[in-house]
Amino acid sequence: MKANKKLGQFFTDKKIANIMVKWVTQNSPETLLDPAVGAGVFLKAADKKIKKYACEIDDNIIKNFALYNMDWELFENDYLLQNFPFKFDAVVCNPPYNKFQQIKNRSEYIKILKEKYNVSLSGYSNLCVYFLIKSINELNTNGRCCYLVPYEFLNTGYGEKIKEYFLKTGVVDTILKFNSGLKLFDDAITTSCILFIENKKHKGINFLCIDSLNDIENFNLDKQKKTENNVFTDYQKLKSEEKWLKYFFDYKSNNIYFNQYNDDFVPFSAIAQVKRGIATGNNHFFTLNSSLINQYHLSSEVCLPCICKSPDVSDLFFTSDTFNELLNKDKKIYLFNGANAVTNSDFNYIKYGEENNVDKSYLTSHRNPWFAIENKEPSPIWISVFSRNKLKIIRNKTSVKNLTTFHGIHFKKNVSEEMINMMFCYLITPAAQNMLYMNKREYGNGLDKFEPNDLNNAYIINLNKIKESEKKEILNIYSELQLNQNTEKYINELNNIFLSYIKF
Repeated sequence: MKANKKLGQFFTDKKIANIMVKWVTQNSPETLLDPAVGAGVFLKAADKKIKKYACEIDDNIIKNFALYNMDWELFENDYLLQNFPFKFDAVVCNPPYNKFQQIKNRSEYIKILKEKYNVSLSGYSNLCVYFLIKSINELNTNGRCCYLVPYEFLNTGYGEKIKEYFLKTGVVDTILKFNSGLKLFDDAITTSCILFIENKKHKGINFLCIDSLNDIENFNLDKQKKTENNVFTDYQKLKSEEKWLKYFFDYKSNNIYFNQYNDDFVPFSAIAQVKRGIATGNNHFFTLNSSLINQYHLSSEVCLPCICKSPDVSDLFFTSDTFNELLNKDKKIYLFNGANAVTNSDFNYIKYGEENNVDKSYLTSHRNPWFAIENKEPSPIWISVFSRNKLKIIRNKTSVKNLTTFHGIHFKKNVSEEMINMMFCYLITPAAQNMLYMNKREYGNGLDKFEPNDLNNAYIINLNKIKESEKKEILNIYSELQLNQNTEKYINELNNIFLSYIKF
């Protein structure tokens, strides 16, 4: 059975289903519910003696139930609108994963959860969170619930409400995170974790990881909780506004263990503001290379130098020489800024855009005039939005601007050039990036993303605490980096300096 993306359905691997069913049925429950039954992999794996209930909204799946004569009680309804006359001993589910923009009845669901369970969810919540809250409240005392969900909520804004609920109820026993490089669903790039929930107060949460598909085969939760890979964290130490992904890290082996509440560390925003790059609304129209500029006879006034693609920048430093190399390769390194149009050719290009409905896209239709580019200052350091294991950090030595492929780091007015160079040296080290990665958003297939505020709220070393002798050493290395391509040697030297300021 293929995934139905419109309904947010992605069907569960049998090995994962077995882990979940084994745990929720460990205490011999009399009743078991699957709120989004799909292909029925969970209920098929459960003991036949258990009374099974299923909820499903997909007509095609409901027809299959009739064909195969499943011995389960089926509720043909939207689970979030279904009222059950009783509670359940066990609930197991791989809920739909629709993001908030795709949830048609979002306001109705939020209202129901508030009225029935006194839970206020963010309107940006993924649909799976609505399912989860309802299922927890439909458990009998000591009943167990197992959910397979994207773990993005651990580090996102909307996740604060669900984490707040976990802290209030204390029902979560374990969060088992699958490495983001593991592809658990053929038709989806998404992160995954299993929530092990029991309807009673727990002392804390066990944070566990699975890094290999081979580890799934013989997984035993009780045994894994006793290993050194388990990071047990007391509920009293957890905060809903924090990023919880950090609890899955083995801090000491990764050199990122630190106390963010002493003055050796400061928020990123204490020294600079991370802002997204320029969003055009239609890159095909607005991004230009020399060939297009010549083809349309555009004036220099409307051609704004700008880096449009991350792969176009491979070195640590972006200079005028780098820009000229891209120019000679006919790369798209300009933006059309129609607000500066002066020639007939410039205005004809604007007319060409209107003839092709460029002015009708969401961003352009909300701009006045639609052909004007956002007014953003060039930033001295660029940082990649997406990454795999390593952030791309670029020292911009020009007045060239950047599209949204990079975030720009904009320093406060009183920050010196020397401090900017030190910050750059710090950001390119593993020590810095490991700390920043606590605030990342993980997507499937090993892809990570940072929104600007993920970085603004991240902690960095307080660079003002660096000794004068070591400041000179850092700046000397910075000078060498500009001249020498043997970057690994210099990054290792910088890393050793900064690591000495991270307290273990």
